[in-house]
Amino acid sequence: MTDPSRELPRKRARTALAVAAGLLFLLTGALGLSGRSDWNPLATVPEQTAETIAASAVTVYVSLRAINAALSTAQEIEVGASVVGQASLQPLKVLEPVDDTVERVADAVFLVAAGAALAAVGLAPVVSIGLVVLGAALLGRFFLGRSPVLSRTVKPLCDKGIALGIAVGFAIPSVFVLAVWVGEQATAAQMSAAMAELDAVAQEANFLIGAEVDEAEAVSPAEEGDAGVLGWLSSRISEAGDSVSGVFEQSGRYLDAAQVFVEEADTILRSSLTIIGIFTLRMLVLPVFLLWGALSLLRTVLRPAGER
Repeated sequence: MTDPSRELPRKRARTALAVAAGLLFLLTGALGLSGRSDWNPLATVPEQTAETIAASAVTVYVSLRAINAALSTAQEIEVGASVVGQASLQPLKVLEPVDDTVERVADAVFLVAAGAALAAVGLAPVVSIGLVVLGAALLGRFFLGRSPVLSRTVKPLCDKGIALGIAVGFAIPSVFVLAVWVGEQATAAQMSAAMAELDAVAQEANFLIGAEVDEAEAVSPAEEGDAGVLGWLSSRISEAGDSVSGVFEQSGRYLDAAQVFVEEADTILRSSLTIIGIFTLRMLVLPVFLLWGALSLLRTVLRPAGER
């Protein structure tokens, strides 16, 4: 048999704790909605995690776009020949399927970066709304739930609000951070290997599309005047010859570098698809799976004892 003298202080302590928690959650959520959530780890830690993912995705996107630009440039190279007639062909058009695939993968990585940036911006307001709902539900269950007239209507509504507030204010940010951390630990080796392969090819892409360094010394107008008309004409002819030789040299450099893309086509595709799979696992699969498990556990805990 329960001693009423001991039960009453416990009930008061639970009530005071519920009211204090409701006020704390309500105040924290209101401050977060007003833009002052820097001190709240439930908002700042997920934001930093999402920003890290966005930065990593942007790095991958830039590398893929460099490869894409290099492949597009290589495809435009024409080789001509003339014996009786004239003919020209583009032998590197064979790279077009690889180019298209890299472009689609780059677009997918950009969507990942945009989603991570959206999460970085939107997680703090979402968490703050969840805390406001949780605090309001706790206070409503205590104050309005004691009324005999409103008890039947308010209590179920407040219970749903408490479950929603816990899910949005606690479960979503915690599960997101945990899922990203687990994904990073599980896929760190694969991500490093894929990025190293893409970086190696991207360096060749930068070499392919890199600008030529003009090593010729500029001639001042005074020097041109001293040299006279013949000197000026001689310098222009020399520049034209250098330009023609530069075109042939650059074309040969394009062909040499494009050969690398032909040989590394499988590596580009494999690394690109691996990166897409890793980002999907970190941003979508693991968070959804862990969130589903957390919500299932939460429903089991909050379900009345007679319904279990």
